[in-house]
Amino acid sequence: MRSSISSRVVAAALLAVLWYAPAAAAQPPQAVHAVWVSRKLRFTYQGFTSQYNCRGLEVAISHLLTRLGARKLRVRDCPLEDQITPFPSVRVTMQVLVPATRGQRGAWVSAQWRRVRLFPSTDLSGNCDLMTEFRHTFLPLFAARNIEMDATCVPNQHIIGNRLYADVLVPDSPVAQGAADHR
Repeated sequence: MRSSISSRVVAAALLAVLWYAPAAAAQPPQAVHAVWVSRKLRFTYQGFTSQYNCRGLEVAISHLLTRLGARKLRVRDCPLEDQITPFPSVRVTMQVLVPATRGQRGAWVSAQWRRVRLFPSTDLSGNCDLMTEFRHTFLPLFAARNIEMDATCVPNQHIIGNRLYADVLVPDSPVAQGAADHR
């Protein structure tokens, strides 16, 4: 008799979980009040797995920052565009979304958290050095959370399977995003 009651309790609990789980997963994401803030930096690539000329580094960094939702993005200042150099550098200016705080200046926009896959990227696969440097240099400039990185960096070797994911704030509407300006 006890076995029958306990199996009914377990079955009822399992049904309750199955009944409420899809409802919780189907709820829309919570809106977050956010503001656009400006960020500037100079980035010098110091990798061994891949080499870049300045133009190639500009394209790679622009691609990754665009995936994170940066707007008014400018990546430039390469003196030797076509020549591969040991440590190419670029100057980056952009705007990123951050959660709004009381008394913060700027127009508030409605935003939500979105999961973004930065690596593997079809055009940057195997580039462990760039992934590692990007994580430590650029992700702190964004409102990023739940960062997941699996990387095996071996000098002068491309290792497929490295990955980098993060949750970042993105605007709820394209109007709030504004036109991305890439140069």
